[in-house]
Amino acid sequence: MNPTRLWLQFVRLALVCALGPGLGLAVWMTGAWALGVPRGLWYLTAIQTHSVALLMGWGGAMILGVGLHFLPRLRGVKLFRPAWAGLLFWGLTLGLGGRIAGQLLLATLDVPVSNSLIDWLNMAVAGGVTLQTVSVISLLILLAITFRAGRPLKENEGFRQILPLLAVAGGALGLAQLAWCGGVMQNLMTKQSLALLPTAPSGMAADLMLCGFVPAVSLAMSARLFPLTFRTRLANSRGLFVAAGLLAIGIILSLLETRLSASLAGWAAVFQAAGLLCGTFSVRIFHSRKPTSRTTTANRIRRDPAAVGVVTAYIWASVAAIFLLLQALPAAGLPIPVQLTESNLSRHAIGAGFMTLLIVSVGWKMLPGFAGRQPHGRGLLWCTVFSGSLTAFLRILPALQAADSRVAGSWSEPLFPVAGLAGLATLLAFALALHRSFHSTKTRPS
Repeated sequence: MNPTRLWLQFVRLALVCALGPGLGLAVWMTGAWALGVPRGLWYLTAIQTHSVALLMGWGGAMILGVGLHFLPRLRGVKLFRPAWAGLLFWGLTLGLGGRIAGQLLLATLDVPVSNSLIDWLNMAVAGGVTLQTVSVISLLILLAITFRAGRPLKENEGFRQILPLLAVAGGALGLAQLAWCGGVMQNLMTKQSLALLPTAPSGMAADLMLCGFVPAVSLAMSARLFPLTFRTRLANSRGLFVAAGLLAIGIILSLLETRLSASLAGWAAVFQAAGLLCGTFSVRIFHSRKPTSRTTTANRIRRDPAAVGVVTAYIWASVAAIFLLLQALPAAGLPIPVQLTESNLSRHAIGAGFMTLLIVSVGWKMLPGFAGRQPHGRGLLWCTVFSGSLTAFLRILPALQAADSRVAGSWSEPLFPVAGLAGLATLLAFALALHRSFHSTKTRPS
């Protein structure tokens, strides 16, 4: 593998995970449900593997690939041992593939099979999760070693500004891998099938990814990229530092949540929401843009589909923060409708809304530049931004339905497969726009 194109392999992995076991699986399982196929173990496993494919495959792989390419350059150094990073990429790929395929096969085998086949599939899942964990943590160690090189931090203000957020993001990402490993160990110790990992560690891993890793790394990258790419005002350094602290406290409290009293159980969500809102304000995406050298007034955001996408992404981040606060209110004794306190509301607002829209918008601007090209396919990106927002909205809307009205044949049932199809359209349009950009004859000005 060419180390200079390592980022491209991560991008391809992210798109394959999203279009295949991520959104493709979502369309399949919701379509089967709408057609009346009985829900059982296969459905629960599909939900779990769908989550892993989108969190670690789509979001995690894409962010790691961009980070391995961009962050060392921001630090002013070369990536430490890029050949090792290439090997770890294959470790992550094989790990994700093994765990996803193994879980789905274990859950869907409906014919008599030998115990040896079941044992091999369990080993594939356990080995996949372990290989994924080792690969991700090793990549984080490579980045940490890389960051230690270069000139002193006091001489690199841009990198020092985001270092606390990067530390929070790395810690949350590593802990999420360990949480998945903990679920595997729990099943192995009780001699249960690995078709479905326990709810508690799986939910903890999802929250660490969505409420720790994704916000922290997104704020860090936004702070450095937005002033150059979208002509935003410079980020507020103190606000970013506070946001990192709030998110870190939220992570710690979420890890301790099972040991906290009922009155303290909601505080993790409070700090996570505060970190999201503080960070959103600090990157100043909602401020007016800086004027160019040719004009005395700032250009309007609505002319740029990528700029509209990142603004929409941070709107979804604010919505997610509101849902997180609603999750915390029942612990304070306030009468909040149950459907407004579901964790799926904040999870989909962050995952389908904030994370995905930020990736496709910034990716369309940045990734062609990595290959020496210019972004093409503005119309496709407009479609991506619209369908991405529609996906998040359609996925959240059914959860707002009163619990006693969630019965077969309700108005919300068709929204699930439609949301999946909208998600597929989002990523297909994004992939096509990238393809056009990478294969364009127009190169980036040197």
